[in-house]
Amino acid sequence: MFSKIGLAITFSPTSKALLKETLRLQKLFNSQLVIIHIGKKNETSENKLFEIIESVGLQKQNYDLIWDEGDPAKKLIKNCKTAKVDLFISGALEEEKLFKYFFGSVSRTIMHELTSTTLILKSPSEAPRSFKKFYLSVDYSTQSEKTIVSAYKFAIQEKAEEFVLIRDFHAPVLSTSIIDSGSINEIKILKQQWITEEKEKMKLFIKELNLTQIEPKIVCLYGKKGFESGNYARENNADIFIVNSPTKKDRLIDRLFLHTAEFAFEKLPSNLLIFR
Repeated sequence: MFSKIGLAITFSPTSKALLKETLRLQKLFNSQLVIIHIGKKNETSENKLFEIIESVGLQKQNYDLIWDEGDPAKKLIKNCKTAKVDLFISGALEEEKLFKYFFGSVSRTIMHELTSTTLILKSPSEAPRSFKKFYLSVDYSTQSEKTIVSAYKFAIQEKAEEFVLIRDFHAPVLSTSIIDSGSINEIKILKQQWITEEKEKMKLFIKELNLTQIEPKIVCLYGKKGFESGNYARENNADIFIVNSPTKKDRLIDRLFLHTAEFAFEKLPSNLLIFR
């Protein structure tokens, strides 16, 4: 599924856990591994990095190391492209200062410009577990269809227990009704009608995708598009939340409206996978 995994590693306290999580996925996908470090190179930093790598039992012949200096986002994007990485992994704990740094301007640049599928591990563990609860934010685009199929293959490999397809939507007509109508019951009925219709659309959309090994669950939520799905994944303790990458159109309007991936970055609901 992924032939080459690229791991961004720093001198964070979570680096060992991040390596172990990555090694689990490397074994699952039978992938090549490229470790990428951006920072000044000297004897002290080299010894420190190799100490971290060797602490998880990883031998030099089993990975490629790319060491570069400069702007983290630009260098990560460049090196992933050069190395032909198709799954890029990074992560940090929310409590760390690194989280605020990496998941700020750097992460947004990577999210928009990196050509590799990107996995953000929210709280990497030194005793990694497989992802059992897959939650996806979907729409009716061709890109979303491809994301569902790819995520489903991933879920099968993980022997997942849940595969939840979430469609969050907003109906301007309903918003107008809320303003014009004084009846709470009428509003509730109208909202439920929209949700029921949306579920039927979703059933038709996924009918031809042949999702037979793990029965998918369809959830339709009315509310802020892009926000509701991430919030639902958080409330239901998803192991991994999956979204499409922002399109060129999304990039043009993201100053006014946040794409689903942007909402997910604002407050990670779980591990986050952005499919390209």
